[in-house]
Amino acid sequence: MANVRVSCFLCLLLRNVVCVTGSNDPGFELFFKTNLEERQDVPIHFDNPLPSWLKGTLIRNGLGEFERGERKFLHAFDAFGKLSSWKFYGNGSASFSTKFLESDFYKASKSKNTIAPYLLFEGVTPGFNEVETLQALAQGIDNMNVNIYAFYNSNTTVREFVALNDFWKVYHIDKSSLATIESVTATVPKGGSGKGKFEFLNMLSSAHPLPEHGTEFHITFLSSVSLIPWVKSTISLIRMKDLRERELIASWEVGKVPYMHSFSVTKNYAVLFASPFYVNVLKMVESAKPFNSLDWNADEDTTVYVVHLQSGEVTVLKTENMFTMHHVNAYETGNNQLVVDVSSYKNPNFVSDLQIDVLMNKTKRNGFDAHAFLKRYLINLHKRTIAVYNFSSSTNAPFAAFLDMPVINEQFRHEKYCYIYGLVLKTDNISLSNIAIVKKNVCGDPSGDRYWSAPGHYPVEPSFVPTPGAAREDDGYLMFPVIDGPRRKSYLAVLDARTLQLINKSYLPTIVPYNLHGRFFGDNDLK
Repeated sequence: MANVRVSCFLCLLLRNVVCVTGSNDPGFELFFKTNLEERQDVPIHFDNPLPSWLKGTLIRNGLGEFERGERKFLHAFDAFGKLSSWKFYGNGSASFSTKFLESDFYKASKSKNTIAPYLLFEGVTPGFNEVETLQALAQGIDNMNVNIYAFYNSNTTVREFVALNDFWKVYHIDKSSLATIESVTATVPKGGSGKGKFEFLNMLSSAHPLPEHGTEFHITFLSSVSLIPWVKSTISLIRMKDLRERELIASWEVGKVPYMHSFSVTKNYAVLFASPFYVNVLKMVESAKPFNSLDWNADEDTTVYVVHLQSGEVTVLKTENMFTMHHVNAYETGNNQLVVDVSSYKNPNFVSDLQIDVLMNKTKRNGFDAHAFLKRYLINLHKRTIAVYNFSSSTNAPFAAFLDMPVINEQFRHEKYCYIYGLVLKTDNISLSNIAIVKKNVCGDPSGDRYWSAPGHYPVEPSFVPTPGAAREDDGYLMFPVIDGPRRKSYLAVLDARTLQLINKSYLPTIVPYNLHGRFFGDNDLK
């Protein structure tokens, strides 16, 4: 009873926050519960008419199956990947599809009715035996359950869609059917990985490649882990010309390889934040569990690599000790100055708290700190300095500066911009399941902050869909799947991106478990 009083008191203090004081978080467990159903182009119906300009496909990547046979995954990031899509036909109609990503890992596991021995983020229970551990090390990571991108194909002048994780390998998928076409492991550009695959583990990359300004290309990185003690590891910045062709921009040696999930790109530079969260090769070989093979150094500065996209010149700087999963956006202000916005954390501890047994236990999941801190890093390349600015929240959305899973209007990528949309967990500082979609104004007027939440409804990362020909940066829709806990159903929510008011929704024919990332691809963007 005391906890309920405290929760209600916080609600009164925060005023605009929608608090859920119920004891069971109804339906929250559906985020992390296996759903084997697959659907293809099932017509769905919205509460209100859809605009005629809305034509394209929202595709999202995420989790679908959390156990197979006698084995269970320990960490949510390891669940078998499952794709979901919403097609908008431009005539007021829409349909929904969902299908498992048929990776080699998924197919081998399905055929043997167990979780096959591949390299996983944290592992399985019952665990792999010694032989299976060696097999997992040899077969590597194969579960691309994090993001969706489209790469331009210069030969066919169409986009090729891929499912990604934080690894060099990707899976080519069919946008319409969500069928898995093939795995693609692009040739590493010469000079980007040392002498060969037996000396370097060319594995770690980014699930968030970024478009290169003024081109059809994307930028990513590759961390090549040295397997020989006296040979240094390398980080390479890579230009992705299409699904298979890669070009080396720059490569530099490092004593230790940091774990990096994302990075930033301006018109002329790539900016990589190498937090002191390092790959321990010996632990990797012994345990075959990547996350357990990372060492966090709490007293060490973060190294920042700024790479010129044309010359390949690398500038090495230092900033505060911090950890980040997601960069927001970056741009240049002139005079060799860069602005880089990041969702930062004090340490990577929260990642280990995303174990399935923690997430499925209310007491455990409410016990960890789920908040990020939105920060701006002002890089002066001439002075070789980095200043740090901490964003604050406003009374309109008192937790907006705690957002992660950030998205922007992609028309403002590489440009000065004002609005960040994202996800905040634990908005009342009590229950992890109190989740809000937020809008943060980073142009000096926090009164522009907004949020949306509903009791017992659990949203995931939003996708921004701009209104054609819009004059305002925030003119458009936010779309994202939500679990309606009391009804134990999923629906696609549509918010007005200016006000964050719910303006439309469509209940779906099956539950959509937790989604990580995705994007709306307008039909006109794919020609």
